[in-house]
Amino acid sequence: MISKMILLKWVSRLGAMAMLLSCSWAHAGAFCSISSLGFTTAYVPTNLAVNITATTFDVTCTAGPKKSNVQYQVVVDNGMNALGPQNRAMLAGSFINYHLASDGACAIQWKGTSGIPVAKAKISLAANQTITNTYTFYGCIPAGQAALPPEGAYTDTVTMTFSTTIASGGGASSFTGGSFPVTILSPASCNFTSPPSSIVFSYTSYSPVDVLANSVFGIRCTTFLPYSMDLDATTGVLVGLNYSLLLNTVATGGSSPLSSIGNGVAQSFYINGTIVAGQGGTCASAACSGTQTRTLTITY
Repeated sequence: MISKMILLKWVSRLGAMAMLLSCSWAHAGAFCSISSLGFTTAYVPTNLAVNITATTFDVTCTAGPKKSNVQYQVVVDNGMNALGPQNRAMLAGSFINYHLASDGACAIQWKGTSGIPVAKAKISLAANQTITNTYTFYGCIPAGQAALPPEGAYTDTVTMTFSTTIASGGGASSFTGGSFPVTILSPASCNFTSPPSSIVFSYTSYSPVDVLANSVFGIRCTTFLPYSMDLDATTGVLVGLNYSLLLNTVATGGSSPLSSIGNGVAQSFYINGTIVAGQGGTCASAACSGTQTRTLTITY
């Protein structure tokens, strides 16, 4: 007798559970979620144009056992490293600025403070139907940022959310946001901001003093990047006059090669030339001239 009573109660509970589950599923509406792989690109400081990288995100909606109509917009925040409205990717306290856009010209910014949705849609879902909509957006890195950042991978995470969601039919619906990674690679880079000009000596035969001449040039290298400068030759002969060339941060003396470390902005250096006193040269007329080409190499 006891066994029968327990069996009846157990069957009764199973029936109640089955009714509860059935009732819950009957009132389920659409379930929508967002996903994206984000984007990875390189910031090349010497490029004069905006770096534009196209990527996508998906919105996937699934209906319950009844037809559902869904409307939504998708918006983003300004990332984890934002400075005000400015998106920034970060590496060890250094930053590269970027923004997101809904157009390929990077003119219509997609960010939390702009209120411009990159996606707005109306979806009609049949019972148990799944629809995925794919949207294109763009990562935009401005050219000519103030200082070249240290070499490495700069990262950020941007959060996507649904806004102004409307769902009708099929019962209650749910909308789940998502996030995506941003990776900006900063390669080692050095470039001339102003190349060397010609070094011009004006020397009179048997000059009683050394004659000096120089040329100034500018180099911009990645922050913390070691680099060296070297001349293909530090001495030469023109019209019978021996000259020497050295590199320095000031307008006299120096060495070759010369080493330095980049700080992300233009650094000035000199090529200093000297023709020592007392040389007669090989000029057979009242005045003569000669030229040679020297090569300056930057290694990093």
